[in-house]
Amino acid sequence: MTEIEIIARAQMYLEKLANGVNPLTDEEVAENDVVNHVRISRCLFYTSGILKQIVDNKGKFKVEMPDRAEFCVTAEQLANYEYSERPISITEVTKRINALINTLYVKEIKSKEITGWLVEIGMLTNIVVNNNARKRPTSAGQNLGITTEERVNQYGIPYEGVFYHLNAQHFIIDNIHAIIESSRNKAHKES
Repeated sequence: MTEIEIIARAQMYLEKLANGVNPLTDEEVAENDVVNHVRISRCLFYTSGILKQIVDNKGKFKVEMPDRAEFCVTAEQLANYEYSERPISITEVTKRINALINTLYVKEIKSKEITGWLVEIGMLTNIVVNNNARKRPTSAGQNLGITTEERVNQYGIPYEGVFYHLNAQHFIIDNIHAIIESSRNKAHKES
């Protein structure tokens, strides 16, 4: 049996269940059976419809997704940011910010947007290490709680990373709208 045939059979089973019919015996199920609950029935019809589209399109299925809005975050969402008592990387800060939004409808903020703004305001500076561009905290950044630490990556190779202490995390969250504005201004200049 091919994959499409298996999907077609699953679709038929779900459709029968959604209609209150046992797909194995073609008998109606009891009135109080869980498949007759309106929410379950709707879910079964929905899933059956998706499988039918896959079968009808020879295994292809496309969901129409809405265009995502530019990154934005409300004060209420920011109130749920999970600050870390231990220093964390900008990647982790960014991950925690993006966890506050619905990424189905809103684009995520990128770490480089945050670090770019921190360079703009003099908290980070760009340097070159072994022909690679790196960001390092300035003295103002260090006073804010941005530090470098020697760490070892998953392969056992030592590296110097930039980490954001609690105060630096608060600074980023408190200034997130300035970061967004700066990023938008840069994007407009580049286009």
